[in-house]
Amino acid sequence: MINKPFISVSIKTLNEAECIEKTIDSIRQQITDYPHKIIVADSLSTDNTQQLASDKGVTVVSLTEPGDRCCGVGHQLGYLYSEGEYLLLMDGDMELEKGFIDRAIAFLAEHPEYAGVAGTVEMDDAANYEFKSRKQRLHKIYPLGDCDHLGGGGLYRRSAIEKIGYLTNRNLHAYEEAELGMRLLDAGYKLHRLDTPYFSHTSHTMPTFKLLKYRWRSGYHQAPGELLRSAWKKPYLGYALKMVKNEVIFTLYMLILLISILTFDAEIIGMTLLPLLAFIILKTIKNRSLMGGLQSVINLAVLSVGLIKGLSRPMRDPTTPPDSKVVHE
Repeated sequence: MINKPFISVSIKTLNEAECIEKTIDSIRQQITDYPHKIIVADSLSTDNTQQLASDKGVTVVSLTEPGDRCCGVGHQLGYLYSEGEYLLLMDGDMELEKGFIDRAIAFLAEHPEYAGVAGTVEMDDAANYEFKSRKQRLHKIYPLGDCDHLGGGGLYRRSAIEKIGYLTNRNLHAYEEAELGMRLLDAGYKLHRLDTPYFSHTSHTMPTFKLLKYRWRSGYHQAPGELLRSAWKKPYLGYALKMVKNEVIFTLYMLILLISILTFDAEIIGMTLLPLLAFIILKTIKNRSLMGGLQSVINLAVLSVGLIKGLSRPMRDPTTPPDSKVVHE
């Protein structure tokens, strides 16, 4: 009988009471034949996520400081309490698809040069601009074959993570998988996305502008600047710039627009506004909606301000563990 590898599953959560039970159940159904540990890494949820997860009998760990909340800290917290040969990363609004674990384990066993593997993603019908846009770009966000990072998580080889020092960067409010990918590729590893279902995702149901406001308050829109700050003086800075090139270009454009407005010259202001009008028109045509075109501009404008804010944000050593506690074991 072949001994199967031990898998630790990190589920990062913040107020996921609506979905966390389904997430845990879907994982258990798929890893029952493997020795495993399921860890809910919670960022101080204010709903009953922790209690629901505890009632499911899984390990529940939590941050103790609200100021540590961000996307990057979740899986790093889970990693600190994990064990075994492989790490599976999931969010509390995902459901693991049948067959992925077996195929992912087989791929990594056959290809020791690969640090991680993921699969295809299914999304429900989105109710707001951000998730509608994301659903339209699934093939770009989650490309098949060899890739530079595994958006949405994946199954990772622990030995590769130990080699690069930490799993996800506790400073990042987004792009944590991209930053992880940069470090793995820089260490000589490869990443791959299989043409097999990995997870289905439940979209946020907040209206567009309410979600935008929530993202701003949570620090999410600082992430482009934080990513650049984390990559500063690193070999992968160029890749980080490529990841957030749209935000960088729009930030530079907004600065030029601001300078033109300060000239109080109507002709100069008019000429500077032309690219913005052209962008709105192109986005309106693509989205078949004027509101969609305007939302694209607003979203980019918020990200641009967030980029500047993120660049100026103090960064903690990503290898320093966040303060945490065990809620249930």
